[in-house]
Amino acid sequence: MSSTVDRAAVAEPAAGAPPAPVRALLALAPFAGIICFAVAEIIWLASGGEGNWQRILVLNAVTYLIGAQALGAGLGHMFWGPPIARSIGWQPSPFQWEVGGANLGIGIAGVMAGSFGTDYWLAVIIAAMTFLWVAGIGHIREIVRERNFAINNAGPILFLDFLAPAFCLVVWLLWVG
Repeated sequence: MSSTVDRAAVAEPAAGAPPAPVRALLALAPFAGIICFAVAEIIWLASGGEGNWQRILVLNAVTYLIGAQALGAGLGHMFWGPPIARSIGWQPSPFQWEVGGANLGIGIAGVMAGSFGTDYWLAVIIAAMTFLWVAGIGHIREIVRERNFAINNAGPILFLDFLAPAFCLVVWLLWVG
């Protein structure tokens, strides 16, 4: 039995779905961490770029690419589970609550990073990398086994699962190492 849903049903908005402009904003949600990261970096540069740029880069990456992104994913899976599952090409499942909780924990740890030292930042990066890379491998398995090309299985999320934590680790290593 496949865990996936009918692809045609995913493409059509469900009855009672939010209006198109709201759906368009929700489509940007996976990019919220990237957008916040870019805005934070631009604000820092526009304010004169005082301080150690490498430290600021790593801190913003952990705070936004991991922290804010994971908070959004966690809340999405926990409170909007059925539409999130359908956007991934899956049936809604009670496991989404647990995935949401894992994301929420990583998100809280990431947002708190600025209150702790660089070893803490690395721990957050490793936790996020482990979770997201396993999730990314799961998405690839779904693509290969089930031909699941739903937007939130084979789209930008797949790449963000691998690239965001890798970027954070690389900038952390370049700064600390």
